Amino acid sequence: MNDVIQVRAGRALRVWVIVVLLIVAQLAVIAPRENTAYAANNGLGAKPYMGWSSYSMQVYSGNSAWITAAQIKVQSDAMHTTLQSHGYEYINIDAGWNGGMDGYGRPVPSATLYPNGLGEVIDYVHNNGQKIGLYMIPGLAPQAYTADLPIYNAPGCSMQDIAVLPLTTADYWGLGYKIDFSNPCAQKYIDSIANLLDSWGVDFLKFDSVTPGSGHNDTSIDSRGDVAAWSQALAPHGIWFELSWALDHNYVDTWKQYANGWRVDWDVECYCTNTALTSWPNIARLFPDAATWWRDAGPGGWNDFDSLNVGNGAMDGLTQDERRTAMTLWAMSSAQLYTGNDLTNLDSFGISLLTNDEVIAVNQAGRPAHPVSTATNQQVWYANNGDGTYTVGLVNLGSAAATVTVNWTDIGLNGAANVRDLWSHTDLGSYNTGYSSINLPAHGSRLLKVRAAGGSVTANDDDTGIKYSGSWQRSYNRGLGDYQDDVHFTQTNNDYFEYSFNGTGVELITEKDSSQGNIDIYVDNVFKGTVSTYNATRQLQQSVYAISGLANGAHTLKAVKKSGTYMLVDKLRFSVPADIAVNDTDTSITYSGTWTYNGSRGFGDYQDDVHYTSTNNNYAQYTFNGTGVELITEKEAGQGDIDIYIDNVFKGTVSTYNATRLTQQSVYRISGLTNGSHTIKVVKKSGTYMLIDAFKVTTNKTQINNSDAGLTYSGAWSLNGNRGFGDFNNDVHFTQTNNDYVQYTFTGTGIEYITEKEAGQGDVDIYIDNVFKATVSTYNATRLANQVVYQITGLTSGSHTFKAVKKTGTYMLLDSLRVTP
Repeated sequence: MNDVIQVRAGRALRVWVIVVLLIVAQLAVIAPRENTAYAANNGLGAKPYMGWSSYSMQVYSGNSAWITAAQIKVQSDAMHTTLQSHGYEYINIDAGWNGGMDGYGRPVPSATLYPNGLGEVIDYVHNNGQKIGLYMIPGLAPQAYTADLPIYNAPGCSMQDIAVLPLTTADYWGLGYKIDFSNPCAQKYIDSIANLLDSWGVDFLKFDSVTPGSGHNDTSIDSRGDVAAWSQALAPHGIWFELSWALDHNYVDTWKQYANGWRVDWDVECYCTNTALTSWPNIARLFPDAATWWRDAGPGGWNDFDSLNVGNGAMDGLTQDERRTAMTLWAMSSAQLYTGNDLTNLDSFGISLLTNDEVIAVNQAGRPAHPVSTATNQQVWYANNGDGTYTVGLVNLGSAAATVTVNWTDIGLNGAANVRDLWSHTDLGSYNTGYSSINLPAHGSRLLKVRAAGGSVTANDDDTGIKYSGSWQRSYNRGLGDYQDDVHFTQTNNDYFEYSFNGTGVELITEKDSSQGNIDIYVDNVFKGTVSTYNATRQLQQSVYAISGLANGAHTLKAVKKSGTYMLVDKLRFSVPADIAVNDTDTSITYSGTWTYNGSRGFGDYQDDVHYTSTNNNYAQYTFNGTGVELITEKEAGQGDIDIYIDNVFKGTVSTYNATRLTQQSVYRISGLTNGSHTIKVVKKSGTYMLIDAFKVTTNKTQINNSDAGLTYSGAWSLNGNRGFGDFNNDVHFTQTNNDYVQYTFTGTGIEYITEKEAGQGDVDIYIDNVFKATVSTYNATRLANQVVYQITGLTSGSHTFKAVKKTGTYMLLDSLRVTP
């Protein structure tokens, strides 16, 4: 059969000619079809895929050399050497790979491009431990129709049986004919091609010129029938199904039902032959796309931003800041992470971008970020990870350097948080209300991991971690006072949502109204009760269910509609356990060998001191009660490697080397331990020095800041914030009047009173459940912040009241309370 010429358009409708055979199908009118989510059931889309695609280099070079057997093998080898250990596994061959069709209208690979057969190349890629993909477009080839070829393994079916009459174009380029999928022979045709691809060993199919989309955001050209037919045909074979390009968001439910991924915009390539792969405008236009599509991505199917061309230096067509910003966008959006670069010519900066495992982990976590606002070019993007951490991207889309600030309250984080820069692998410290990147360069970005330091975290109703089952809809811009001005709602009894989180408690906050009824609540699949959301008049942001005192770890809240016209979800709030800092001077830390104490260093250490040793194999050991621990130390040029053991099991070697001094660095963290007693041991292996600054222990305790609404202050109390002394959340409440008191009712088995000790402070009387327990001193000759001055454990599980009364001294302070469930 003769080849046909296919043209492909860029954003400016720039065309490029590729030789490709038209051999797939198109539907004129969508036939009724069972509502089966074929792609969602194929088990492939748990995470965004990672790999390489040939198309960018095809465009750059202006020829098909980039899809030859020799070139595919070279790129496969390069990916195997440089990228594969970081998760990259797909080698995708784009347009132009085929050279004809067989007697059944099925594709035949080009003998010119693959002289030893395409199967040899597929085997080569598979032997490298990789997967391989091919490219097709909708439509029935005119040659197949004219010859009225029979359909394989479908007696009595031929091409003229399945074409829509009168003959109608099937694709963006007008090269093929639509197929009538109301005829059962049509599905048999698509099945025959899918079965052939499977027999070759194909793992991935990119399906291009999908409409509505591809420049036709209407149903004048409509390939939804093809999408459904291909999804059904590929599902039994475990072949990833990716749709392209610039798909119409109005039909997102169809794309989500049938595909593992979908392109949200035009080609990222600038079509600058032998000059550049892409350009900044083609990257910048994806930010509004990400803001539109982020809610639609999740396990089963992901937003596709096209090739990430950040690895070849000047060839990319981007500055270094722009290259990092592109990688930041793809990562925080959980977009398919595939590059179009020449993998044999990656520069060192490109390799550092593409192989940053902390950044890749953000992408693979599958929590797409969304913007606080797109009203300015200085934007904050964030994702709540459901475990007390946030991914935060700070982006300057403007043409001049500017400061970009994230405020914790804007992202639903209530309290202080620790900030880590994922690009530099650097812990930046604890911040009470937010973090600012000063003079962020034009088109520059930062990618941060923000970890709540105790308190609570809010997830809005559209959080991608909430899984809705049934006929839920989102209502937004209601103007009624909902959190972030939106809700999810359903009218169907037994519809439900589930939310999995890591913490010690959770709260369901919704609207009460006369049209709403009862909701059944389950926690960890245990029925907890039925709550009413009925009220004669509308009440916004009402807490209708709360549970606390859960063991720190993974839990699931499930809420089921039982009655009423509507069930609404506004937001969830879950409690995050506090990381308890243990200074290097704590008597429970055992130092083995020759260690020296160094205080008043003035470098920014926790409590301004460290222990250090110069002798290899000296170690420090600390036994703690909790579910995780973190080692905090300094990084510096004189320091080297440390071996880490947990409960006498070797966990790994970590480096504390850095060319310049960095203090309060988290060099090792483990979580998810069984709640109980554990031991961390850290052993010096190399370098001139090993330092211990502090350990941070994750427990099931919840830290309550002094400004918490549940606290009752009696007397003349004042709030003092931004003190800079190391208080929890950088603030305290204080009084100067004897017999003033603070009271807090909690659910749990114990509580700790945390305050400052200082020369102006004196005695405090402590009561539990109105029973006097002790008089404690808060006096010290010098200031000591974050001091536990009273602790009680072993209370019966349930509700208790803590009361602290000022007795002597100039001041009494409250910094925080820590509750044990």
